[in-house]
Amino acid sequence: MIYLIGWGTLYLMFFLTGLAGNRTRLFIAISLIVFMVFSVMRGAVGTDTANYELIVEGFSADYVWGGMEPGFVLLGKALLYVSDSGVVAVRVLSFLIFVMLFLYLARADKNERFLLIAYILPTFVYQYSMNGLRIGLAAMLVLLATQNVRQFRYKSGVVLAVSALLFHYSSLVSLLFIWASWSRWLKTSNVLVVPVVVCALLFLLSLNGDYFLAKLLSYQDSESPNPLSGLSKVAVLLLFVAALFFSKLPNAEKTKLIVLGAGFTISFWLVSAVSYAGLRFLDLISFAFPVAILLTYSRLALNFDTTIKLAFIVAGILSAASGYRNFVAEEGVGPSPFMPYHFIDFSNGG
Repeated sequence: MIYLIGWGTLYLMFFLTGLAGNRTRLFIAISLIVFMVFSVMRGAVGTDTANYELIVEGFSADYVWGGMEPGFVLLGKALLYVSDSGVVAVRVLSFLIFVMLFLYLARADKNERFLLIAYILPTFVYQYSMNGLRIGLAAMLVLLATQNVRQFRYKSGVVLAVSALLFHYSSLVSLLFIWASWSRWLKTSNVLVVPVVVCALLFLLSLNGDYFLAKLLSYQDSESPNPLSGLSKVAVLLLFVAALFFSKLPNAEKTKLIVLGAGFTISFWLVSAVSYAGLRFLDLISFAFPVAILLTYSRLALNFDTTIKLAFIVAGILSAASGYRNFVAEEGVGPSPFMPYHFIDFSNGG
């Protein structure tokens, strides 16, 4: 029920924002405050919450780095040192995600505000702030990076993008997708980026080979729940592709986004039929694709047209419904399921 209250508040604030002509940040900020309370004050709630508490507790003085994202390790160690509690540290990590969301909102233009309330929040706010904290932190850094690029602050944008990799290595997929949508494919300097990325990947593999191998083996051992796994994400992504056909973008930009979106979607859906890794990659693209669309509109100094706006709204509703269905289906499963929700009790550690 608590999740429905959050989504209900969000869409009420969305309606009020629309009445105000999308000229105010106030109503979106109210939504963020509601979500932040539910996230930061949760008990043992959120599929990976219990695991993250154990991981952070393990960042003690005698911790030996095993390849996990160094940005997350350093931040986790600092929070554990200050709080002396993995439970508290994990809630602070959730709080930091909302700090970045508030910063993004404070600097957002109309397009960014619309994407945030129509799609990003209904789709990702619970998953990224209460479950996948590493990818949540990385995704917020990617959002801030693209915002800096939109504001022509390229150096700080690159720093934020690299920082995202230090919190979740797989954010490289999102960054590559966004970069490919931004760049001119036939420009020599852009083509040369490919071998640079390959060399960077080989360098990372040389440093963290055992860690990546363990991740790869875990994905190979984890099959998708059923042959239709990922269809909800595929439907959302193909909705974006269809909307682009009717958008007012120049044909060259439109074609680039359609080819990237459809190509990545179909490829990762095929992988998801045999491996859980495909579902993870679909989730990454479901975040990166709309951000790439946003960046393209910003670069061309265009406001979202009606078709794109409708696509974001429908995609947000579909994603929220799919997320809630998963919460209900996994009720009571594991040490920290999304349902039943309960607030934290600090007297007994959660």
